[in-house]
Amino acid sequence: MERHSDEGLSVPIRYQLSEPAFRCCIMSNMLRNFIQKELCPNSEWNLSDYMRSALEHQIARLPKAVVSEDETRYPTTPAGMRAFLEVFFTRHYFQVQDSLLDYMVSKEFMDSLAIGKLQIIDVGCGPAVASLAITDMLVHVLEYFRYAGGLPGNRVLNITYTLNDTSGICLGTGQHMLTDYFHIHRGAMRMRTICTQEPFPSNVNQLRRIRNNCGAYNIAVFSYIAVPASEEEGFGSFINGMRSTEELCGTNGRILLLQDKFHTALVQKISRAIGVSSRKANLTQVIYPRRNTNESYTYSYYQYLYAPRNRVEAENYIGKKIVMFR
Repeated sequence: MERHSDEGLSVPIRYQLSEPAFRCCIMSNMLRNFIQKELCPNSEWNLSDYMRSALEHQIARLPKAVVSEDETRYPTTPAGMRAFLEVFFTRHYFQVQDSLLDYMVSKEFMDSLAIGKLQIIDVGCGPAVASLAITDMLVHVLEYFRYAGGLPGNRVLNITYTLNDTSGICLGTGQHMLTDYFHIHRGAMRMRTICTQEPFPSNVNQLRRIRNNCGAYNIAVFSYIAVPASEEEGFGSFINGMRSTEELCGTNGRILLLQDKFHTALVQKISRAIGVSSRKANLTQVIYPRRNTNESYTYSYYQYLYAPRNRVEAENYIGKKIVMFR
């Protein structure tokens, strides 16, 4: 078996792969290594300079005060938002990047970029945490292609963010942070945001109208909403909402559902209901705001990442077969 090397990257050639497939494999691995070098050196997730500047700017704008643990987790006041940004923002942010890295260097995602527009739905968005995590990783994807000699498809990428949260201050702060990020970066991207404060899954019809007007969702992220949605709307309604969202995603799209490690029984119940296995992931990150240069920690979380169109089409195919044999 022959090996090709590029700046320390060694990739085995598998002779059964076609030449285009092999080139795609090489590109994905080189791109993955580039992003890891920039954002996760030595397997430790770090904020980029762009994101760190946007986060520090937002924290400095908010008042500092002692708030309760519930207010820190689910902020409704400016002081609560500052506490969330200092304690929980990077934890959720890095979980999104850690979960989506392989997808965002894949050919499927490159094909979506080539169209020149991207639709992101961020459910339980907080201050646009997942949207910012995706945007920052996307910036590094585009930087790689610029260094490599060109961008895939159109040179200007239009991104629509659909932000969903029941907290008005979360939606407002998220819009501010996205705007700050784009002002700091000033790259080949344009953005618009759509906000909805109605809780999931009651807002599925609204999400469907947005999809019909703006296009199918490329990435749908559900951040820590399984518990409140199941308690307030019922577990069955939550699952029905997830299934409805699957139908709103594009051909190469992905759904990401995140949940903490303390709700194992619920995670297993969701897996059985949607027919998708969860993955317990371990993540090491630098702590922000930084108090010293060596402060980091490692923890576990649950993730579901799957291609909804594949599941929907498979279920439709099986349903048609059952009808044919009746």
